[in-house]
Amino acid sequence: MTTVPRRAPFWARLLFAIALCLPIIEVVVIVLVWHVIGWWTLLALAACFCVGLVVIKRASVGATRELRAAMAERRPPAKEVADAPQALVGGILLLIPGFVTSLLGLILILPGMRSVSRRIVQVVVGRRLGGGAVRVVDYTATRADFRQGDPEVIEAEVIDEDPKGH
Repeated sequence: MTTVPRRAPFWARLLFAIALCLPIIEVVVIVLVWHVIGWWTLLALAACFCVGLVVIKRASVGATRELRAAMAERRPPAKEVADAPQALVGGILLLIPGFVTSLLGLILILPGMRSVSRRIVQVVVGRRLGGGAVRVVDYTATRADFRQGDPEVIEAEVIDEDPKGH
């Protein structure tokens, strides 16, 4: 009995192709930028690297501080857990020499992009779980907020009915 080798999923093949093409694309872009601005290209690459270092340091320190604050307030750190990895990945992309990865890194660290990436993570996780989209809940509300009559809280009564009529 022969076994047929499993084919890698599409996303894995796509990432592999990007990983193979990215160095070539980066070199082409660096050469094009070199022709436009000359030696300033090296300064621009060094600046991207330094910005990446600062972003990684701020993301790790900020995430740690926010996690501690969430623990002190006795609430789950929903946003902090979702935002810190994105900032770290953005910083790492800034560290990689090249303008394409630096552009992607800058896009990731922009505050407005965090909600977009959170939504992407929700959809991906929802598909993995097999139930469509998953909603990430922001647990910043305290128990006192719910006692004050939060309009999103619906009081209901569960009625257990026997579908067969017994």
